[in-house]
Amino acid sequence: MILIGLLVALFVLFFFIRHHTGPAHLAMIAGLSVYNMFGVNFAEWIGKVIDKFPLEVIQSGVFVALILVFPILLYLRSSRGGLFGILRIAEAAIFATLLTALLSTTISQYIGFDSLAVQISNFIKSIEGPLVLVGVLSAYFDLLMYHD
Repeated sequence: MILIGLLVALFVLFFFIRHHTGPAHLAMIAGLSVYNMFGVNFAEWIGKVIDKFPLEVIQSGVFVALILVFPILLYLRSSRGGLFGILRIAEAAIFATLLTALLSTTISQYIGFDSLAVQISNFIKSIEGPLVLVGVLSAYFDLLMYHD
């Protein structure tokens, strides 16, 4: 149920707050790449500095910051506008679904999933690659269509 709530909340955020999603979407992909390259080492370094938190919690925090927090801050600070009509619905759905897919593993570590959430998570994970590709294409399209 938490995945459906997250998916709906993100879709509502991206659809009704009409900002350009292109930069935020590309920032999310960049955050994923940065985490895959340096995230574990950075979390271990933070773990050495702050001994009070378990390493898994620090790794989850770094992942959520790079994948969700920074891209949403960028989204909220971007200019108003973006795609319109059916493209707007598709772009918001793609961005929300991809964020949900990327965060589902981290969420499942701290909150137990019911069988429906597991099925949703497995389905979203199965289409994650094509979803990333479509999302990057929509982000570039959003950036190309941008005008002041």
